[in-house]
Amino acid sequence: WVREQSTNRRSLLQQREPFKKRWFTLDALDRRLMYLKDPLDAFAQGEVFIGNSECHYSVKEGLQSRSRGNRWSHGFTLVTPERAFLLTCENEQDFKQWMAAFREIILRPMSAQDYTIEATFRRRQR
Repeated sequence: WVREQSTNRRSLLQQREPFKKRWFTLDALDRRLMYLKDPLDAFAQGEVFIGNSECHYSVKEGLQSRSRGNRWSHGFTLVTPERAFLLTCENEQDFKQWMAAFREIILRPMSAQDYTIEATFRRRQR
């Protein structure tokens, strides 16, 4: 299920016992990852704020060895202070593009506005 609607959209699979196919959109300016069941959905099913490394956000190549979808060859783990998201791409090119995009966001210092957005996300998750 590989599609591109813009340079910030790719299809990924997200693990949820087992992996489920989801459409992801990355808003690099607002440091926001949104996921939908279908690219034509009007509203995101969920959102993840992506802070910087100083705030304990990271992206790691590969999946946890105990993960159910460990057979996927283009997997990575997006780590936030609240949880780890196990994701996998359908091909190496998408994998490299997602890794580069996440690393760029995570290495970028957060602004005062970013901290406000992060606080809003955390309040919503409670």
